[in-house]
Amino acid sequence: MEPIEVSRIVMRDVLDVQEGEEILIITNPGEVLGISLSLFDAAKEFKARPSIVVQEPKGTLDYAERSVIEAIKSGPDVVISISEKKLGKDAYGLNIGYVGRDNKKYTHIFEKLLWGDKRIRSFWSPGIDVYMYLRAVPIDYKKLREEAGILGDILDKGSEVHITSEKGTDLWISIKGRKALRDDGDFRRPGSGGNLPAGEVFISPAVGKSEGVIVFDGTLGLGGKSVVPKEPVKVYVEDGFVKRIEGGEDAKKLENAIKEAEKRALEMGKEELAKNSWHLGELGIGLNPKAIMSGKLLEDEKLRNTIHIAIGANYDNDAPALNHFDCLVMNPTVEVDGEKIMEKGKFLIF
Repeated sequence: MEPIEVSRIVMRDVLDVQEGEEILIITNPGEVLGISLSLFDAAKEFKARPSIVVQEPKGTLDYAERSVIEAIKSGPDVVISISEKKLGKDAYGLNIGYVGRDNKKYTHIFEKLLWGDKRIRSFWSPGIDVYMYLRAVPIDYKKLREEAGILGDILDKGSEVHITSEKGTDLWISIKGRKALRDDGDFRRPGSGGNLPAGEVFISPAVGKSEGVIVFDGTLGLGGKSVVPKEPVKVYVEDGFVKRIEGGEDAKKLENAIKEAEKRALEMGKEELAKNSWHLGELGIGLNPKAIMSGKLLEDEKLRNTIHIAIGANYDNDAPALNHFDCLVMNPTVEVDGEKIMEKGKFLIF
């Protein structure tokens, strides 16, 4: 396939773009700009009204350009972020904050409009490249949505998840009262959004309720970049927070990245954000049938034989942080309330 062919699938099957809709594409110079231009051209074929804003690449702790924030504030129907690293943080949102129609507080205008107001729909692709776009985006979205629905329903009804692996992971996570989010490529309604490539179901652990040991033997997210560890990284968790990290040089990289996010939060006078830099913010389970281990977290976390756990901010906005570092456990066994849903990386539920 050519990028324009994949972008047509995105406009039709993922976004259901309609004539006259405003589509904002935020991107960077380089390879991602080419993908963005194919989306621009595909949107025009659907008689939509696309615009592109190009900014320099942004890391996890960097601020988006003011022009980008203002463009999002204009409230287009669709916001797409095709970035080399990240979209960039919102200075006003972090320091003062926005209140959505749901009366919840948000630290980014994008999140307020998407989740708080349900005014826009979106997808975001941090770290994508052309080969990943051509390989893992054109998939059977009907089947993906069916599987994500089954898995999401199990997590919605669950109270506790137990994760083990042959490398030594033995982690208990409380999900009582939490609701799973389905990154199933169904971004056709206002208030919906997720990654492309799509293909995971994820949930925020209950605050302060995770215990055990995680052995990350897959890709480590370090904020705008990722690394496949040369040796497993062992993380000890108590009361929902990371207490100790052991391993080789990649373990030190992960620890230093968390410390940098903590330091930045303290410099801002945000003690809560600093504390939550070490909290477990997400449990995700991969579902994409065409994802391969590429060394890029955006794709790797969608691998069907993996789960990933994030350190930092969660999706329920009750444990905010500046960081959100997804890290992979390969071929895990996963139980929800004692019922096994995955064994050594193989699903048992479909």
